Amino acid sequence: MQEIVIDFDITGEVKMEGKGFQGKSCDEAMGHFEKALGAVSNRKNKPEYFQGVRSNASQRA
Repeated sequence: MQEIVIDFDITGEVKMEGKGFQGKSCDEAMGHFEKALGAVSNRKNKPEYFQGVRSNASQRA
């Protein structure tokens, strides 16, 4: 199951985490929220992000 968790702390900082996504599908899903919330100051991709990239690259070879 895919989900996006958005946390707002008391200082107004927003943290988002995508769960259940692989590769660029996470960027596409979270992009709508990022656009609404404003500029992204720090992004960290989890290992699942790169799993989608590797599987696509190996399919081309």
